[in-house]
Amino acid sequence: RMAASLPYYKALTLRRNDGWPRIEQWFLAMESRPSYRHVQSDFYTHVHDLPPQIGRCQSVPEAEVFAAEIDGSDGSWSLPLPEDDGSLLQPLQGLGAGADAARREAAERLLHNHEAIGRFAARGLSAPGFPPVAAELSDPNAAPAEEALPVVDALLRHTTHALLDGEGDAGAAALSPDTLSGGIEPRAAAASLGYLRDRISVPRDMSYPAARQLRAHLNGVIEGVGAKAAAAAAAAS
Repeated sequence: RMAASLPYYKALTLRRNDGWPRIEQWFLAMESRPSYRHVQSDFYTHVHDLPPQIGRCQSVPEAEVFAAEIDGSDGSWSLPLPEDDGSLLQPLQGLGAGADAARREAAERLLHNHEAIGRFAARGLSAPGFPPVAAELSDPNAAPAEEALPVVDALLRHTTHALLDGEGDAGAAALSPDTLSGGIEPRAAAASLGYLRDRISVPRDMSYPAARQLRAHLNGVIEGVGAKAAAAAAAAS
């Protein structure tokens, strides 16, 4: 939790810090143990489950660049995802999971619980639940937009398709405007898939490598739907 929250709020990195090499060695030793990897969280989950437990956390301006990477707002949740060359804020090298395995895990998690996940994502197209709760990303009283379930189901099928096709030409084709379903409003894709993306929890839902892939592929579908709608509007004008 400290490795996640210190850079996010205070611009202080614990991982891959040359000033504290033994800390990184300790993390790598822990990550070599399957028993640890199965309960390891990711930075995004940690930083967003902290304020509801201890109250508002104060940030310094220098932390903005780290917060943007952890939250994916700097493009770090976009395809193609970079390999871990030693520069990622949360390392992948010690986790023993390649990109193909991570994509397959994310796809399996979607398929295993697809009906419930579709209903959960459809909450993004309905009003917030009442009464609200203190945790910003928790909305246990929300109800899905029932009329949107077929569209959300199609969007999740496209996401799974892209995950299973992998990187390269096949993966890119799965997210191209020519492949994606027509008639889907970009707002519906952004609201539903964005709602799901921002609430993927590690390790509750899947491992960090799988969550990283799923978040990026959800963004890929959102972008593809937007591009398809823009092309249709241009053709009609």
